[in-house]
Amino acid sequence: MANEHFDVVIVGAGLSGIGAGYHLQANCPDRSYVILEGRDAIGGTWDLFRYPGIRSDSDMFTLGYAFKPWTQAKAIADGPSIL
Repeated sequence: MANEHFDVVIVGAGLSGIGAGYHLQANCPDRSYVILEGRDAIGGTWDLFRYPGIRSDSDMFTLGYAFKPWTQAKAIADGPSIL
């Protein structure tokens, strides 16, 4: 197995990991990075926890990405909408 080198390793492909990858790509294009996810799916909390009624506890306009703003009418969103 060949060794690979990355300048930055991001652990987890949830909202924070995906956001970190975007910002690295946009602001540090000379740096290489990899996002490692231990599960078969991305989405972190919003993919892992699917119980009825799961929703954000903060408004999505604040939690949304500047590069992909939250555009739905509900500020406090349910899990499937966030995922």
